[in-house]
Amino acid sequence: MTTPAITQLDITVIERLLDTGRGAGYVLDFSDADYGGFFRDFGVDIFGDHYAGEGNSKGKRLRAFLRTTPPPLSGRVLAALLRHRTLNGKPAPAEADRAEFEAIARRLGGSVATEKSAAPENEDELLKLIFQPQVFERLAVEGSMSKLLVARMEEARRCVDNTAYLSAVILCGSVLEGMCLGYGARHPESANRGYLAQYSKAPPHFHDWKLAQWIEVFGRIGVLSQNVVKFGTALRDFRNYIHPSEQLANRFDPDKHTARIAFQVVVAAAEDLTRPGTV
Repeated sequence: MTTPAITQLDITVIERLLDTGRGAGYVLDFSDADYGGFFRDFGVDIFGDHYAGEGNSKGKRLRAFLRTTPPPLSGRVLAALLRHRTLNGKPAPAEADRAEFEAIARRLGGSVATEKSAAPENEDELLKLIFQPQVFERLAVEGSMSKLLVARMEEARRCVDNTAYLSAVILCGSVLEGMCLGYGARHPESANRGYLAQYSKAPPHFHDWKLAQWIEVFGRIGVLSQNVVKFGTALRDFRNYIHPSEQLANRFDPDKHTARIAFQVVVAAAEDLTRPGTV
């Protein structure tokens, strides 16, 4: 096994941003169960004997993991830990500390999102996003499913161009649901933990989740950005008008703007679901 390229100085920087240290047994806001689940998403049994060499606390097991795990796995875990810190409301770290942490994660093979890759903050920014099929190729779905989702997006775009706005909305909703199901299947423990936290009840089988639940849960755990959650919720509502009675009762007559928003929500969601530290 290649010796991990990590130093004591690296570990000091990492512990400073993750709120752990020589005398601390915690890492960020993780409970034991959540910590174990976080690492299982990477195929790691962090509470196994292999990581008990420095002690049994979460902080000490993290140090053992970093000292015994080669890149790129160690870097991927660090990138995900930094993202968890950011998405859970912690005060922003000093710029120099964050830059050092990011440099360590990248050196160890992790992909750290930059400010330029941030999600759209408003409708105008959302509408400026460009549909890129290659982004969909990185989704957590099989290759054949990725091609199908791209084909549906291309069909939805043709629907927008040819004033078939309701069809475009319905197609976009189906693509968003397929993307979320794929991500959930790839990361079952984090998705199920998010469902339990959101609804205070055991999650059903993934194929029984509704689109609204995917959106709310992924918003809660930080997989989808908040503006995608906001506009995605509207898309979910629009998609319900696949039932003629619902459309008639609510006098829903989608226009080009509505269809474009639906399309762009899916484009933004694909970028969220494939950004560094997520896939």
